[in-house]
Amino acid sequence: MTATVVPFRSSPEPAFVPERVYAPEPDTCVVDTVDTTGDFETLRDRAREFGNSGSYREAAALYRRAADAAAAIGDADRADEAICGWGTAETELGNGAKVMAELRRILLGSSVDYNCWLASYTLARAHELEGQIKKALFYAQLSLQHSGYVDRPGSTAGSRNLLGNLLMTEGREADAAAEYRTALKESHGAPPAWTATVEVNLGYCVLADAFADNRVHRRRLREGLRLTYRSLRTLRREEAGPLLVWPHLDLCFAYLEMERPEPAMRHGRRALELAERYENRDVAKNCLYLLGQTAMLQHDTEAARQFFGELEERFYSDRAGIADVLMSLDLRQVVNLRA
Repeated sequence: MTATVVPFRSSPEPAFVPERVYAPEPDTCVVDTVDTTGDFETLRDRAREFGNSGSYREAAALYRRAADAAAAIGDADRADEAICGWGTAETELGNGAKVMAELRRILLGSSVDYNCWLASYTLARAHELEGQIKKALFYAQLSLQHSGYVDRPGSTAGSRNLLGNLLMTEGREADAAAEYRTALKESHGAPPAWTATVEVNLGYCVLADAFADNRVHRRRLREGLRLTYRSLRTLRREEAGPLLVWPHLDLCFAYLEMERPEPAMRHGRRALELAERYENRDVAKNCLYLLGQTAMLQHDTEAARQFFGELEERFYSDRAGIADVLMSLDLRQVVNLRA
């Protein structure tokens, strides 16, 4: 369930990229209307602005023009940098498979550490979105290695955050938490919303660990709630609407595990509302499941059947009867809200 938020993404510099949060569809303006004239730096900087605002189609077009401008004056290194930016934008548009060959060429052939870091980072992200987590982990480790040679603020923090996301997808919460903690220590100067997303990721790891082994670990629970609420406050203050879905989802999960159905239902409904608004299907799916479980805890079988029925209809139409299964089985111990 990996996605990216747009307002705080640096493209093509994914130093402070708040992964595992939602990115809405790019702006609907027509790419052909974008002015693609100018020198390399002008085109690259404008492409970054489009990427930062989530307009990935426009960013991709400008990065290709920047690459052409650099190639025209024989500057292969800058051309590669622009190609990495193009790859970042296309990856977020769901076209990661088509950029992998170019990125691997840069990774294997460039002598510029920054370009190698960009290429390996984006390859990791592209494989993640393709569901190829083992390959994504390989490239994420490479990006972390290259970040040590890159004199750019946030490069190492960005790589560690991405690595934490992938480890969490594999259910390795303890390892993911270690990466997130290190990312926070190394995130000097990061935008507040980026820091908040890493905190909410760490908070989920801690909360999942707090409820492990069918028991409640109070100290971990307190830390997880503290991180999650702090993230929620920051994201509200920053008006980072798409990002707010994550702390609300995690608080629904936490209160459900604490058998406090009222706040669980409140946060779950808010998370579902945000997921629907920003078209985050994966989060909407998890919200419906948690809300169904919360209704079961309230002994409201009618509401539970409605939530589970909607879950089946929208996401599991090829698995008839799954709503009935969920009405009779509690699968929370095997559900990974970040997978």
